[in-house]
Amino acid sequence: MHVEYRVSEREYASAMTLAQRKRSNLSALEYYWPYLFAIVWVGIGWLPTSITGTGGGGTDDLYFELGVLPILVVFLYTRRRMQKREYKKLSYFRLLHQLDLDANGLRLATSAGVARTAWSVYDKFAENDSVFILYQRDNQGIVPIPKAHMTSLQIDEMRSLLKAYTVSAS
Repeated sequence: MHVEYRVSEREYASAMTLAQRKRSNLSALEYYWPYLFAIVWVGIGWLPTSITGTGGGGTDDLYFELGVLPILVVFLYTRRRMQKREYKKLSYFRLLHQLDLDANGLRLATSAGVARTAWSVYDKFAENDSVFILYQRDNQGIVPIPKAHMTSLQIDEMRSLLKAYTVSAS
């Protein structure tokens, strides 16, 4: 199978988010912690008066519960800024990628060079609506493969190849 693509900033952000959610339970916790923080914050506001020492349902409790919203927005904005900064540093993703997949592994050619890897280099794969990602074994690296440059037949073929040679991270 042969695919040519460039990884856009949006596709990179989607791939990094998917990688963080699906790599392991610990990385999923790292992804969901701002949401968990907000839930715990609101839950504390609902605790009985004897535990929290607050007035019990007045405007102070409402301000306390709504105070999590700006904090949550700042956490999510900071995460998005970090992903943008990473994408700008990794100019490699903006190059034209020519990816060939076969029974032996992957061959990825860019203007920076050609890399040939066996399937044993990759632990598993995951996908969402916009990208496939391959997790590299023994490190935190991923290979994002955007779906925007593929036909539906190529997407199905890519999925079947990845299922045949790696494990799904679902």
